[in-house]
Amino acid sequence: MRINDNICPNNYYKPNNKVEFLTSDEVTAKEAEIILNAKDTIHIAKYSFNSMLLANLLVKKVKEGVKVRVVIDPLSLQGAGKEWEKRKYVVQYLKENGVEVETFPYVPTDKNANLSNFSKPYSTSFYTVNQDNDYENKSNYQLMHSKYVSVDGKRAVISGVNWSDGSFKNVDSGIYVEGKVVDDLEKDFWFLFKKSGGKDYEYVPRAEDAGNSCASLLIADKDFSKTSYSAAVYNAVANAKNNIYISAFVLSDPYLIKLLTEAKNRGVKIYVILDPNKSPDYSNPNYDTAQKLKEAGIIPRWYKVKTYDTSLSNFLHTKLLITDDTLIVGSGNFSYKGLRINHEVGIETNDKEAISKAIQYFKTIWKENTSTIPYLPPPPSNPQTIREYY
Repeated sequence: MRINDNICPNNYYKPNNKVEFLTSDEVTAKEAEIILNAKDTIHIAKYSFNSMLLANLLVKKVKEGVKVRVVIDPLSLQGAGKEWEKRKYVVQYLKENGVEVETFPYVPTDKNANLSNFSKPYSTSFYTVNQDNDYENKSNYQLMHSKYVSVDGKRAVISGVNWSDGSFKNVDSGIYVEGKVVDDLEKDFWFLFKKSGGKDYEYVPRAEDAGNSCASLLIADKDFSKTSYSAAVYNAVANAKNNIYISAFVLSDPYLIKLLTEAKNRGVKIYVILDPNKSPDYSNPNYDTAQKLKEAGIIPRWYKVKTYDTSLSNFLHTKLLITDDTLIVGSGNFSYKGLRINHEVGIETNDKEAISKAIQYFKTIWKENTSTIPYLPPPPSNPQTIREYY
């Protein structure tokens, strides 16, 4: 029996879901909780995965008879140094213990991109690969940048959190969801798993009505004729009447900046928090964005970074957008590539409780851990994982 078929304002929303906004500290805890309680299937899409603790948890579930499938991005394995070696070890460990791990294929966004570069290892610098410009510029390739865990086809966590050591120390966010929107997520995983070379399996919708909240799964992918992720972000900003809150690891999409400028001109109050991290290896687009926003009368604030030490990294890694009656959270950065090129997954909801919690989370960061001028501690002499350029 459906709880309420008439609560959703738009036809792309699915009704009868249970949604819960998750802060940094809550995302991985919730992921572990639903994994521990899994009965038959665990489906995971993570850009980066090197957590031995979570790997052991998955192996435990395999031994209990649960089918565990994982899709990761290939770039997260093409590295040198301790962190990348750990990622490779974890993936091999998972495979040897019955977890079906597949690697998303290299997909160039430019027909002239040289795929042979991917046989070459990273240098100690994050972007430089044997001085090859094709590989040095990640924008030439589509990333499988999604970050979600779906269990038993009925419940899931969708977030911006990778399963790598530094990621657990970042400021991030996510959504826990039960309900028919999980069917859409399971379909996305089925697509990813097959595209990555995994053994085909029967996709059967199994999600059940779980609450009275509206939610819509958002997907970005360069090969999809329509990307619901970019459409949702643009529509939310274009239709905002009172307030817009954006907390962004990367904010650089030209059309989104244009929409923010237009929103400011029609009287909408706009609050933006940007991550300031940068190193000699790259240029952070947030600095150009900040200047454009200032020229439009929008004064962004900068997250206060604690350290550049890769073992203690602390970035503002959120991809969080809140307007009057809309919450969007997921893996997609607010860049052209994040909204249109990479394979990204997010969720949109109009759930009042989730929106209220997200706004409070945003305001706490704004008040306690931002400044009007970007502050950066001294970078390490040999930076490695300063930024993923998405």
